[in-house]
Amino acid sequence: LGRRLLDAGLEHLERQGTALCFLEVREDNAAARALYRAAGFVRAGRRPGYFRDGSPALLYRAHLPP
Repeated sequence: LGRRLLDAGLEHLERQGTALCFLEVREDNAAARALYRAAGFVRAGRRPGYFRDGSPALLYRAHLPP
């Protein structure tokens, strides 16, 4: 289900002409990180203290087809 939702969102962005997509994910969320990597996202950075509880986030990016 998660992959279908992600694909639908990325397809919508592609139709809108979006060239680059960024997202943040909890560093300890291995399942989400694997999903994003499988969808073509690559790690682009880390945001310390990003979440309300002080947990860091990993920044991912994906280039979308023109």
